[in-house]
Amino acid sequence: MTLQLPTTEAAALIKENSGQIVKLDVVDEKTIKVGYQVQVNVPLLGHVSKNVSIDLIVDKVEDKDVFLHYSTGNFGGKALVDLLLAAIPILTKNSAVEKLGSGLVVHLNSINWVKDNLDKIEVKGLHFAKDTLLIDFILKS
Repeated sequence: MTLQLPTTEAAALIKENSGQIVKLDVVDEKTIKVGYQVQVNVPLLGHVSKNVSIDLIVDKVEDKDVFLHYSTGNFGGKALVDLLLAAIPILTKNSAVEKLGSGLVVHLNSINWVKDNLDKIEVKGLHFAKDTLLIDFILKS
């Protein structure tokens, strides 16, 4: 079975459950761009806003974990990736996301609004189509 979740609904779920406003844009079947607006109060300049984004590429889904790697385009580099990850709080807010080398692991069973459903379903895959997250799953018996 496949659950189709529009990116607008996924962003609304993220906002509802974390308080963070993110923008999700499908790049290709395996890649989604996560955007976030960083707001900083700078002395003498006042309130400054900057949009940051990172491409997350799905490598695999294994058990209750989604393995991803990330890309920042032509301006890559560890320092920039660390800065972007720190700037997008939803990615590092709790133990649901773990950084491993140049990748991330999303622990689905550490996300309160997801883990309640994991006793009923098993996630088999995650990919994207135009403005939609496609979650492949099977029902547990």
